[in-house]
Amino acid sequence: MREIITNKIRCKRKTAKSIILIGLLDAISLELARYFLQIPFFSLYSLLFIVLFIIQLLFLFFFDFELQKKDLPKKVYRINDYLTLKLENNTTNIYVNEKQFTQCKFLLLTIPLDKIKEFDDIESIDEAAEKLDHQLEHPHGIKIKIPPETEFWAHCSNLQVWAEYNYNPRLLHSNLAFPLLKALTDGGDPIAKEVIKQEIKFRFESFNPSAQEYLIKNGYLNYFNEEEQKQIFRLIFDENIWINFGYKNLNDAKNEKALESFLQARNINPINLKTLLGIVQVYVKTEKFEKALQVYNEILEYYPENLKAIVGKDLILQKIKNI
Repeated sequence: MREIITNKIRCKRKTAKSIILIGLLDAISLELARYFLQIPFFSLYSLLFIVLFIIQLLFLFFFDFELQKKDLPKKVYRINDYLTLKLENNTTNIYVNEKQFTQCKFLLLTIPLDKIKEFDDIESIDEAAEKLDHQLEHPHGIKIKIPPETEFWAHCSNLQVWAEYNYNPRLLHSNLAFPLLKALTDGGDPIAKEVIKQEIKFRFESFNPSAQEYLIKNGYLNYFNEEEQKQIFRLIFDENIWINFGYKNLNDAKNEKALESFLQARNINPINLKTLLGIVQVYVKTEKFEKALQVYNEILEYYPENLKAIVGKDLILQKIKNI
């Protein structure tokens, strides 16, 4: 660090000397030209000197800036045979198998000491990020600017811990963890290959439709053989799993997740009675009575003698009238 600061001071001194030297050379050159050409002194002469001096200064600063860019310190931190970080032009870059990883930069997480107890139940960086509103901010809402070298070493530390814990995805923000795991797997890292398969399976078993759709669209199922893929697709296309998950979320008062699960089950079988009654329960709990009435009408269309639907529809009609 001292060496870097010393070099910067030397550069500034050299630039100052260059400016003084340019000014002196311009003044001497113009005076000699005026003397030999026998040109009398006039106001435009001073203006010419100033314009010439400014043009030369601009060129000097431009070349100085370009040279400083080339001389910026480059730091390299090798985590393992597959993963490396480099500080290049004040920017931290990640390399997988010496190829630059271009995914969006990851979250550098700092938990305020006075709020540490609030994070006792947090299981992943993603959950912590939600609590911290995804930003590194000062208590008064001012964004904290981190020096490039400090940021570089913080990233190195984060990824070093991540690698030491066998690429545990909960130690990094998912925006980085999954794509980086994918890059490492494609690069031949055997640990990353096992971890990514476990995580993909875990996310399918969590019955989050948007997560499943993301994984399928981005080709994550290609890491499984044919038999493993069949097991995963059984999870996706088994309506009873989605129905059970929907009722579990309903009992836990997670209405939005419950509705997602029931709608997923309905995509598989549009007329399943348990699915339709589950959807109605969500709409009633969230006081969306018009939607609940619409689903009750659908139920009675398929199951005209269903007592729950008959009684439920009458109750909904009364509630709509009282609104």
